[in-house]
This record gives sequence, structure tokens and C-alpha cells, in this order.
Amino acid sequence: MLLVIIEICCLVATVVFAGLWIANPTGNYEPYTVLAGVGLTLSELVRRRSSKDSLSEHDKQLVQAFRALFAQSGLIKHYKEHDFLLPFKRDYLTPLYEVVECWSDESHSFSNAELQEKKLAFFAAANALSEEIVRYTVPTGNGYVGVITRDMDPENLPQHVKSEAKAIDEKLPAFVQAHEELIQLTNKLS
Repeated sequence: MLLVIIEICCLVATVVFAGLWIANPTGNYEPYTVLAGVGLTLSELVRRRSSKDSLSEHDKQLVQAFRALFAQSGLIKHYKEHDFLLPFKRDYLTPLYEVVECWSDESHSFSNAELQEKKLAFFAAANALSEEIVRYTVPTGNGYVGVITRDMDPENLPQHVKSEAKAIDEKLPAFVQAHEELIQLTNKLS
């Protein structure tokens, strides 16, 4: 807002001094007109510099869409706290699969280079996590998936089942960290 006020004042001053100069060519209005013109130029340079740091409208919309997936919905908390030896709600996987299936196209690319770099790291972590979940989980009923099938005794699990849960759990920290880094950057830039 301050920049707009400065620009308006400089523009009005330029017009006034130019008018006075035209009305009285012998008057010494040239330095004032030039000074106001320099003020306009400097304010434009400041505006251009500040607009480089701000997000494009596309990036702002993409940031909102990204935040809605895990952060605003609270799902990231479920990923942080989960042990895949326990059942996991199938609905909680929908945003993860959406990222993996849809966020690799051009329309989900940020024009801001920093955001794009963090998004690619998040996408890689999401892809790695989803591959392990798809590889090792099965529907367990009532809208859940898990590594333990219905016919297994949870007290006497085979070692391979524990290893499968561990393989998924090992992908969680990278996913959560990549998510948090992207959220932190969006907060900084928004």
C-alpha cells in the first residue's frame, strides 16, 4: 500500500511540475520533475523485486490444494503416529494415492523453483510409501487395510509379516519430513 501511495505522489508531482514547466519554460522545474520521475522508477523496481518473491496465482491455488490433502485434514498426524502392524483406515490412503497418481503432471508443478524442488522430494517420498503399502497390505474389513490377514493370529505373527510392517514404517519418516518441509516453505512464501 505504501508503494502505491509513493507512486501516486510521484506521478502527481511529475504532472504538476511538467505543467508548471510548460506554463513557465524559464522556471527551474526540471530537477523536481526528474526527481519525481526517479521516484516512479525506483518504486517500479521495488515492485518488480517484491513480485519475484511472491507466489503466482497458480502456485497459490496449488499450495491450497496441497495443504488440504494432509495438513488441513489432520491426516498427517495419523501417518506420523501409525505403526503398520496395526490396521490403517483405507480412507486415509486416498490423498496419498491422489498425490502419486495425479501430482506428477504439469498442472501440479509449481512455477516457484524452491516449491517445485520440495514438491518433487515430497512426491518421491509419497511414491515410495505408497509402493510399500500397496505391496504389503490387504483389506482387513470394515474399511481398513493391514499387513495382517484375517486368518492370522495377531499374537503369533510370522517374521515376514513383521518385516513387511517394518518396511512400510521405514518409509513414514521421509514422507512426514518431506510433507513438513513443503508446508514450512509454503508458510514462509505465502
